[in-house]
Amino acid sequence: MNWIDKHWLHLILIGLYLIVLVRHALHGKRNVSSIADYLVAGRRMGGVVIALSFYATFMSTNTFIGAAGKSWTYGLSWCVGSVVLTALAAISWFVVAPRFVPLTKKYNSLTVADFAGFHYDSQSVRRIAAVIVAFASLLYLVAIYRGASIALERFLDVPYVWCVILVLIIVTGYTLMGGFESVVMTDAIQGVLMLVGALALVIALLNTAGGFEGVKTTLLNRDPKLLSWTDSAGFAAAMSYALAVGVKYLVEPRQLSRMYGLRDAKAMRTASIIAPVAILVTYLCLLPLGAIALSVLDPASITNTAGKVDTDQIVPALLGDSNVLGTVVGTLFLLVLISAAMSSIDSVLLVAAAAIDRDLLNPIRPDNAPNAVARTRIWVVIVSVAAAVTALQPFASDIVSVTKFSGSLYGACFVPVIILGLFQKRRSAKAAKLSMIFGGSTVVIAFTLNNTGVTSLSEVYPGMIVGVVTFLVASAISFDSKLQPA
Repeated sequence: MNWIDKHWLHLILIGLYLIVLVRHALHGKRNVSSIADYLVAGRRMGGVVIALSFYATFMSTNTFIGAAGKSWTYGLSWCVGSVVLTALAAISWFVVAPRFVPLTKKYNSLTVADFAGFHYDSQSVRRIAAVIVAFASLLYLVAIYRGASIALERFLDVPYVWCVILVLIIVTGYTLMGGFESVVMTDAIQGVLMLVGALALVIALLNTAGGFEGVKTTLLNRDPKLLSWTDSAGFAAAMSYALAVGVKYLVEPRQLSRMYGLRDAKAMRTASIIAPVAILVTYLCLLPLGAIALSVLDPASITNTAGKVDTDQIVPALLGDSNVLGTVVGTLFLLVLISAAMSSIDSVLLVAAAAIDRDLLNPIRPDNAPNAVARTRIWVVIVSVAAAVTALQPFASDIVSVTKFSGSLYGACFVPVIILGLFQKRRSAKAAKLSMIFGGSTVVIAFTLNNTGVTSLSEVYPGMIVGVVTFLVASAISFDSKLQPA
């Protein structure tokens, strides 16, 4: 059987998917006449599409491949993370959004970095925030590129390097053309695919594993702790992952950028219901997959060259085995993984490019400056290529660790500056700068110590503690605090 005979159905579905992407890119391009159109679609989007985009943007291959496989190691206790993640998503929409969205309009803000700059009346705050956004975005892009390329490599029998190049060309192309509007419209379709795919995958896998009783028997025989919802190792890992990753709902620029696009309060109320529900359903389906896979996968099929089980390979292995999921479900889920990757890459590309060009290099340039859109598009290409090249390097191998690190950076730097700052009347630029510097530095140090074996403490905890404490103390004693209406 030649390659085309084996993969013809995959190619047809991918081709149809690409046609939809091109249509949205062309439609979005027609509506881009300013940098506000390119970055936030002129604030004219409805609640349903924004909610689906918020959901799809977050549910990247890091979730569908990285997080989904971890319960192979930790068992059902890994699944408690779904509660924390859903709660943080709800806080984002019911607590943060009602204060954040009106202020973005008041400041005429288009990015999280410029919001911080306007909120604290400081260009240096804006530039520091832009550096954090650019660096964390690049890290996250690397993880997404790796996740998408692993799936394509295993399922289409195409070399990894060519998979990276394919993803690079497709997602960079439609992001360049249509900007925020085409990204959100595409995300909405991708979000529906993800919901359907997550449900189909867990149902098909349970059926193959012999149902809940079959899974229960397998886990009992392997290690009874795998059936515990409160096993200490799994619970600790789940909580650190959920906090480090879920905090992105509150402060990550690609998530907050969705709120910029809302057209009115009614759209925000609609989005606040749909987004958390979609997130809860998906995590309840995905987080147990690794544990269920213990009943159907041979560990040898996902063992790396070092002789250890690579949990990032579990979902791709399931997809590549037609006896496990069947041709139809496997093909559908391939499309889901591609959707998950692209819905995250496109959003992060826009955020990173805007942070570099608009907030770091040219913070005093007016929004109607000539070539503003063109210059942002150039940075989209540069950032995307840099992330793709880095994804080819050996050190980019652990998707979950890279994701946690980027999330921890955002949590330590932006929870105090953005979230706490929303509820302050007297705001200090000095406090904002110190908290970002100290919080971010703590995350880097803790991550290094963790990966060299000095400590097992997740970097999210010391990073956020240092960031928040620094912000509160510096705000209380700072002489540059200004009383401003919230």
